[in-house]
Amino acid sequence: MPLVSISTQLLRKLVGKSLTRDELIAALEQLGNNVEGYASATFYRCDRCGHVTEALEPERPTPGIPCLRATHRQARPDSGLPKGFPRSERGDFGDACAGCGSRDVAVSGSTEVIRISLLPVRPDMFDAAGLSRALRGYLGIETGLPSYRLEPSGFAVRVQPGLENIRPYIVGCAVRGLVMDDETVKTIMKMQENLHWALGRDRRRASIGVYDLDAVEPDFEYSAVAPDGVEFVPLFGMPGGMVAATPKEILEQHPKGAAYKHLLDRFPMYPLLSDSGGRVLSMPPIINSEDTRVTPKTRNLLVDVTGPDKNAITRTIAVIATGLADLGARIETAQVIYPDGTRETTPDLSPTRVTLDLDSVGRVLGFEVPDTAAALERMRYGVKPEGRKLILEVPAYRSDVMHEYDVIEDVAIAHGYHNIRPRLVPTMTVGSHQPIEDLSETARRVMTGLGFLETMTLVLTNEKEHYEMLGQPVTEPYPRVENPASVEQDMLRGQLLAGLLSTFRVNSTREMPQHIFEVGDCFELDPEAETGARVRRKLAVGMAGPRTGFADIRAVAEALARELSRGVRFGSVQHPAFITGRAAAIFEAGGDKAARCGVLGEVHPEVLGRFGIGQPVALLEIDLSGML
Repeated sequence: MPLVSISTQLLRKLVGKSLTRDELIAALEQLGNNVEGYASATFYRCDRCGHVTEALEPERPTPGIPCLRATHRQARPDSGLPKGFPRSERGDFGDACAGCGSRDVAVSGSTEVIRISLLPVRPDMFDAAGLSRALRGYLGIETGLPSYRLEPSGFAVRVQPGLENIRPYIVGCAVRGLVMDDETVKTIMKMQENLHWALGRDRRRASIGVYDLDAVEPDFEYSAVAPDGVEFVPLFGMPGGMVAATPKEILEQHPKGAAYKHLLDRFPMYPLLSDSGGRVLSMPPIINSEDTRVTPKTRNLLVDVTGPDKNAITRTIAVIATGLADLGARIETAQVIYPDGTRETTPDLSPTRVTLDLDSVGRVLGFEVPDTAAALERMRYGVKPEGRKLILEVPAYRSDVMHEYDVIEDVAIAHGYHNIRPRLVPTMTVGSHQPIEDLSETARRVMTGLGFLETMTLVLTNEKEHYEMLGQPVTEPYPRVENPASVEQDMLRGQLLAGLLSTFRVNSTREMPQHIFEVGDCFELDPEAETGARVRRKLAVGMAGPRTGFADIRAVAEALARELSRGVRFGSVQHPAFITGRAAAIFEAGGDKAARCGVLGEVHPEVLGRFGIGQPVALLEIDLSGML
């Protein structure tokens, strides 16, 4: 996981308590963070553009904590994933400015930092403000639901038509009252790049823009622009200097444009955020404008988050707004007006209400917590007891609380895993394999004995590859992912054939023939199941080569059945993925069509063309769960 450097001086100041090194490490790790150690950070400022670079060097090793290597980390406002570059052990800095290329850099300060491996499920603890908020609660300094006061900014963001299929959603806020020294600028930029990594999924689901509010003129317009429809100077300029460029030129020539071009290049229009005077603020999710760059001279900020996932951008702006408020800022709301007239006031920091059954806590954890309400208040929940239940208010910045078990986990953290007394289980039993696992392992041994290589493909897929490319119509509902990380992985697979064809596709230049198989779980909806879906264990076999045909895959099916001590028979079948007359259904011997357990056949040339495979392919799939 990426590492984040937090100033220990700032952290102790925000916590409001003087903690020793050991006490700070212990508290952070008890909250679930993985502490890598301490380091000393030196800041280098570019005299030309003001860009600040942080250089790290290890201090004396902390007992039990591995020593750090020196690292340079650019605190750039347009950064995506956190990146580091190893340097000498002395932490010397002699490179050109990463922003403008100038070598006029000078030391602007230094501090001690603690290095923490980011906990992906808690993006609210990626910075000093969020960490100190959690620590104040855990240590009992300040408990209960944090309160944040929001004032209206008076300006609006108008969303224009044309963004519906690109990045249709935007939220924003104004930030006033922060002292914008080097430390604060660096903190904000790190918060931005770390949230891009966690909630934004490398800017796919959410991308953040931070601007100098005094350099722009409200109101603002979020619109779609043609690739050559506007020109502006991107942040830190183009490779040729501080010259204006079109969105198309930025995607092709600017380093950030090239890195994130894949997010926009399939669209005919690109998103653009501009002010009432026509000044460009940014081209989300690629780059900000140089005109709105944040510097230590900045006094007020405008923050926006855009993306195709409304839940992701709402959670992201909540984390940013509460974090900056904890640093001492005054947060002002912005009104977003959509093309259909819908108006939304952002950010919305209203807590979410959930109910916790106290009996569930002891049942799940296996021990009684003396005061569950107090434990949850230390984890910064609002708590109201009602009999054997607790009515909880979950802070808006907690994007990880989605189930009762998430709350129960917080109870365990507040109680302290180190305070749980280990004990032997009350009963002793002898474990054994599940029958499906024994059958699966036997099938694997049979297939490897027949000369096939085992593959493992992803359980998550998409409708196009799973159904459309196989020529198979969608005839019934299938399990979908509610909040997918990407459009390529938004459903659970129901068969293994598409995965084998995808494997052949990426290995089409390798030596032929190729013989592969996979044993894996597939899923189908079942309203009677606890989760609403039933798991089926299946075996799929694929053969690719210039002489591969129906007879080859049928011979494999017969050999597999013989080794599994199962009798099978074959019957004609029509299957959209196979050539007519070269496909067969597999039945267990002595049964009828109700006992069908699989299918095999020679793949149709049209299907091979969709997958980009130039060799004949034969496939076999058997439902191992049905054979039990």
